[in-house]
Amino acid sequence: MSDLRIVATAHTGITVSNLERSVGFYRDVLGFKVRNQIECEGEIYQQVTGVPGAAMRIAYIEAPGHTLELLQYVAPADTQQVRSRPCDPGALHIAFRVKDIDAVIAKVSSAGLTPASPFVPAFPEGRSKGLKAVYTHDPDGIVIEFVEDLRIHD
Repeated sequence: MSDLRIVATAHTGITVSNLERSVGFYRDVLGFKVRNQIECEGEIYQQVTGVPGAAMRIAYIEAPGHTLELLQYVAPADTQQVRSRPCDPGALHIAFRVKDIDAVIAKVSSAGLTPASPFVPAFPEGRSKGLKAVYTHDPDGIVIEFVEDLRIHD
């Protein structure tokens, strides 16, 4: 038996280019709660991140059952925009289970974000039969998947 004892997922960190814009998206469009915001700098943050001169602003967002940590680095100044496709190694996405996926996509679209497909497809067979799913992006291009389980009725 392994001595490795991972007991929970702490959070998912997403580096953003504009903290206020991203907080607005996750709070106002998706309806998540902002838990708190902090500013961090100093040797410990450089050691933890491996980024020389790291200084950041962080917002903790409560999604259902999980915390998102939105980080805007204010230093170093030479940050780069990452644009990977879902098929590129190292790409990631975060998936949210929703009720009424069409209403969720309409709200996301009204905020100026474009779903990967003009319609929300339903899986016709296999392990995912009965699910509707579609990808979109947050304001920094992070892939967000919305999934509705049509087999669950309230």
